[in-house]
Amino acid sequence: MKKPIVIGIATYDGQGRSKALSQAIGSLMGHGALLHLYDNSKHIVNLTDNGKFFGLTKQSEHCYYFTCDDDLIYPPSYIPDMIAKIEEHKCIVSHHGRILTREGIPYYKGHKSFRCLNDVAKDELIDVPGTGCMAFDTEYFNPTDLWKAPDLRMSDLIFALEAKKQGKEIMVLKHSTGYITHSTAINLKDTIWAKEQGNNRQTEIADQIYKLK
Repeated sequence: MKKPIVIGIATYDGQGRSKALSQAIGSLMGHGALLHLYDNSKHIVNLTDNGKFFGLTKQSEHCYYFTCDDDLIYPPSYIPDMIAKIEEHKCIVSHHGRILTREGIPYYKGHKSFRCLNDVAKDELIDVPGTGCMAFDTEYFNPTDLWKAPDLRMSDLIFALEAKKQGKEIMVLKHSTGYITHSTAINLKDTIWAKEQGNNRQTEIADQIYKLK
């Protein structure tokens, strides 16, 4: 029996998110996937981007779990491509992320980075995935409580830390520029990447991950 395909997306109302969200969802549909959308503007608790993990609490059986962003547009073959890579590498896979190079440096500077919007030359093990373009088999890794994490707007790092604690591997995947695109409905200045550049807590978590390497 084939495992279910489940997609977790977090969003909120405003700044053109509804248009971008429609584009993101539209690009992901067509493979029998179940969507769990956590709209922070409609819940008492604002989980920010950690809401993309909330759907893990709703699964009674193992599945392929995709965490996606509301401002990215995915290619038609994205879901089968990702599942094929999960089965090939037997680990967590993403099209974005970082290899942490040393302690004590700002998270967004100095580490080796791989971007989902640009070329990545080969499949390669990394320390921190981009959770906006990530997937995994919950039989391998199933962090059902991650949505409760007190650190907000840094889902990549809290996911990576929990994976590292459990000894789970993360692979960035080879792709070409244009495979995943950013919605023009959202200004890049309004992204978490742009707004969290000076957040020292990110560096603290990255250092915790590095110490576990």
